[in-house]
Amino acid sequence: MAVKGIQKAAMLLTMLDASTAMEMLKDLPQEIIQKIAMELSHLDARKEYDEELSAQAAREFYNELTRSQSGSLHVKSFVNSLLQGTVGTKEKAVEMQRRIKDAMIERDPFLALSSAWPAQLAAALADEPPQVIAVVLSSLPSRLTTEVLMRLDEEKCQQTIWRMTQPSDVLPKTIHRIGEVICKRLMEMNSEQSTPVNENLSRDSLRRVAIVLSGLEKDKRDALLGVIQNRDGEIATLVRSLMVTWEDIVKIEDRSLQQALRSVEPAVLAKALHGAEPNVRDKIMSNISERMKEMIEEEASLMGEPRKKDVIAAREQVALPLREANEAGELMFIEEEE
Repeated sequence: MAVKGIQKAAMLLTMLDASTAMEMLKDLPQEIIQKIAMELSHLDARKEYDEELSAQAAREFYNELTRSQSGSLHVKSFVNSLLQGTVGTKEKAVEMQRRIKDAMIERDPFLALSSAWPAQLAAALADEPPQVIAVVLSSLPSRLTTEVLMRLDEEKCQQTIWRMTQPSDVLPKTIHRIGEVICKRLMEMNSEQSTPVNENLSRDSLRRVAIVLSGLEKDKRDALLGVIQNRDGEIATLVRSLMVTWEDIVKIEDRSLQQALRSVEPAVLAKALHGAEPNVRDKIMSNISERMKEMIEEEASLMGEPRKKDVIAAREQVALPLREANEAGELMFIEEEE
């Protein structure tokens, strides 16, 4: 993949601390700074960093230095400080941010959708024909696309995935129009909510509900989940997923855990265990065979450094059979001493 100079500069800046990055950019023309800031914002919004290319850009730069500086950089915070530190007044910074946003939307009309909740985006797309949904999903991060597809009705999902396999001949003007319509629909949906959704707060609250339901008998739990399902299927799905999480593995009885882990591939377990908490790792390793341990070690030695999002996805795969067993009333938890 060929990397343009601006892209390489943006990748390099993600490897530096904010003060070092500011020092590098302070004498650059405003036009160049704006382009780099836009590229940084685009990288952050799409959440599709290429760590190898970033590292390569950093290595090339470091070879030119007599001493290295390293650190971490939060992209959004850096862009804000970059703009205010280089254009003078706060008003000018706000104006440049607006211009950057407009330019980014021109470049990628679906960029604003990348941070949407999957449930909201699925609802915004629900009445669109499969060919339109395919255009939108083909331009979004793969994880978000998967989450949205899971929420479409079966027939529309099948037609959409087929459309995504076909060559697209949609005109750029039409693509921009589709982006405008879907973004506007999302904003209207958000404005109809009486209270802005706080994802972290909502997840914490639903986790508490999930824990409460997990302690009930299966019939009672299913009945209450049915009530939630009738009112909001998305919330019901999330509550079910939060009944058993990666962190809950240490609370599961050995026999139940052994049964569930038999369906998990060694490569998935190896990735899920990367950087895992010691108590979770020990619990898993003590409930698999010696042969499986050897296969996991072999997979770990071959896979290199996995991306954080891939580790999270692998842990979700490990949790899936546990959730299925829990749904069937077959998952046993260690009883806590009162």
